[in-house]
Amino acid sequence: MKRKRSLLKWIIIGVVLLLIFVAVFFLRTKYWNSKGKLAVVIDRGQEVVVSIFDPNAGSQTDLVIPGNTQVLAAYGLGTWKLGSLWKLGSDEKIGGSLITRTVSINFGFPVFIWWDALSIGDKIKTRLFSLLNRNEKDVIYLKETSYLKKTVFLDGDNGYLVNKDVPEEISSLFSDQEEFGSFLKAKITDSTGSYGVANKVGRIIETMGIKVAAISKSLDSDGDCKVVGKNKELVRKVALILGCSQTEAKNSTGFDLEIYLENQY
Repeated sequence: MKRKRSLLKWIIIGVVLLLIFVAVFFLRTKYWNSKGKLAVVIDRGQEVVVSIFDPNAGSQTDLVIPGNTQVLAAYGLGTWKLGSLWKLGSDEKIGGSLITRTVSINFGFPVFIWWDALSIGDKIKTRLFSLLNRNEKDVIYLKETSYLKKTVFLDGDNGYLVNKDVPEEISSLFSDQEEFGSFLKAKITDSTGSYGVANKVGRIIETMGIKVAAISKSLDSDGDCKVVGKNKELVRKVALILGCSQTEAKNSTGFDLEIYLENQY
């Protein structure tokens, strides 16, 4: 009898340890710390969706972008319709990074990750978050806002173009001020030699709620796009969005973030 109880005890302990291991392994997140907002790009056929998960508000907002929106593709790949970029990214062997970078540059949205690239833990947590906050989910169709304008392309097809300024009701959805604080300032040093790059990056940064206080040109370049700052999590997030390396600031410069754009950006 004692032997059976002892065996049962070890079975229970083994099962508990196994459950703990599985929970730790599958709930381990790579991109979402559940403190700040996470924006994920999702392919839905004829539409591209940017899902914003906001743990502070306990809400999820889906921004639906028509696939026939004309954009300038990232990585110098020319002008395309947004819905074509999933296949183009696959053909060019760069995957979903093409569409996330393109959405970021054209719309000013601070996005860096697409659904398929999330870890299992990230996917589980976002699914649970959606389930627990299903009554707080909102859907915004960008074609119904001032951010997109209808047009007829040269081939006769109807579609949309992106307006210059991000509407406040949309940019506020991406603001990270609750996580990182208000009145943050950034400086951008542009060594790319390309027109308009710094302004596009500045629009992304300001959509996050960070004021771009200075933009300067530089002829010096070490070939490494980088983000520098004291807040490690903020630096990490901005570096992921811009595809740059990250460096911790040692001395105060008067700026919360310093962004150095190099030739390869």
